[in-house]
Amino acid sequence: MTHDVAAAATALPTRTAVAEGFEELYAAHFGPLSGYVLSLVGDTGVAVDVAQEAFTRLLSRWRGVRDPRDWVFFVATNLARDHWRSTARDRTLMQASARVAVVAAGPHDPWLADLVARLPVGLREVVLLHYYADLPLEEVARLTHRPLGTVKRRLHEARRALAEAMEDS
Repeated sequence: MTHDVAAAATALPTRTAVAEGFEELYAAHFGPLSGYVLSLVGDTGVAVDVAQEAFTRLLSRWRGVRDPRDWVFFVATNLARDHWRSTARDRTLMQASARVAVVAAGPHDPWLADLVARLPVGLREVVLLHYYADLPLEEVARLTHRPLGTVKRRLHEARRALAEAMEDS
């Protein structure tokens, strides 16, 4: 019996067929895929990241995918679209904040600006858009693609955090 177990152990391949098939696909198609994504996004770093993410998602679903090459290109296209949406949102926010004229309402207080800069990104974003850019809450919600209730909650949390930081100083 021990002889059969030893023979079976030596007959097992060092790599699974799944890993070998994936490695072959990756080696053959990573370059063309990242080049394709580069033509979509125009940034080499983003293109490589998107191609790697597409292959990572493929590996996690390897057994259920019929045509892995087509699937990975499809996923990469969707990831590129997600990148376009996020950069479009960033551009919209930057344009909205640039349109707002700076109001000279007294001397600039770097201490308060430092406290706002220390807020987490989600809280800082609503504070800057609502108080600094003087946008109504509905517009902040639209620009950040968040529900109005979420914007109100984040603004409340930001005010509480700023009040605590001022008390500590």
